[in-house]
Formats: sequence, C-alpha cells, structure tokens
Amino acid sequence: MIGVPPTSALSRLGIRLGERKARSGPDNAGLTQEDEENIHRFEGLLSDTLGLLRRENDALEAKDVATVASFFEEKAKLLETLERKQPAVEPFLAVDVPAVAQLRKLVRDLAEQLELNEHLLRGMADASRTILSEIEHLRSRQSLKGVYDKTGQLRGDVNVKAPGKGFERKF
Repeated sequence: MIGVPPTSALSRLGIRLGERKARSGPDNAGLTQEDEENIHRFEGLLSDTLGLLRRENDALEAKDVATVASFFEEKAKLLETLERKQPAVEPFLAVDVPAVAQLRKLVRDLAEQLELNEHLLRGMADASRTILSEIEHLRSRQSLKGVYDKTGQLRGDVNVKAPGKGFERKF
C-alpha cells in the first residue's frame, strides 16, 4: 500500500506550520520566510502611512485646509490596506524576536501620529462649528424675525421682498 500524506501536509497552511515548527528558535520564533516578508511589507505600509499623517498634521497646524482635503483619498486607501493586512502580522507582535522590533516601533509611532491627527482634526471641526454658529447668530439678528407692531406683538404678516437688481430700476 502506498503511503498518502495527510491533507494538512499538502495545504499551504500545513506547509507553513511545518516550516514554523522547523524554524523555531530564539532568533525567529518560528517565523517563516513568508511571515518575514509580510512583516517587512507591513513595515513599509506603516512607514508610508506615517509619512502621510505627518504631512497632514503639518498642514493642519498650518491651517491649510486644501492640503488636508487632498490627503483624504490616499489616507483612506492606506488605512483600509493596513486594516486588511493587519491579521497577517498581528500574531507576531506578541512574540519577542528581533524581526518584530521595528514593527512594534512603527506601530507605536502610528498610534502617536493618529492621536495627534485626531486632536488637530477635532480642533478644526470645533473651529468650523464655532464659525457656523456665529454666522447663524448674525443672520438671525439681522433677519425679520424680530419685527413687532405698535402693541409689542410679533408681526406674522411680514413678507421678505427680494431686492431689486440695480439702482436704476428702483428709481
């Protein structure tokens, strides 16, 4: 009878698990070549995201709204890619091996930049709300909402007429 290897030995996961078991040691804690490549690619992705966040934070501090808006699409793509690729490297963050030291540093840097980015964006949003509130206050103060008759009652029959076009048409 011919010996047939179990299905798990032929699957990609089975091969990787076998490689991890064979490579386990103090330097790589069972990281396969593919694991190391995933970590390296994720580090590159983190570096790209950090660069973008730093540029966006600089633009926020300079109050350059147009530049901040221009980063939106790229930022969304990078963050979506990070979210998609994270499961491939997340299990290795708990392992204390040199191959993951740079990844941990980049993750900490990303957390700091995201916190600063949130703080700056929140400040910009608060400023925008304050400006809109002041504009609304000025508009309501200059509106006809406060027209009263001789008895002190609010007049409800006040119609707002559209302004005429040009001085000559009125006179």
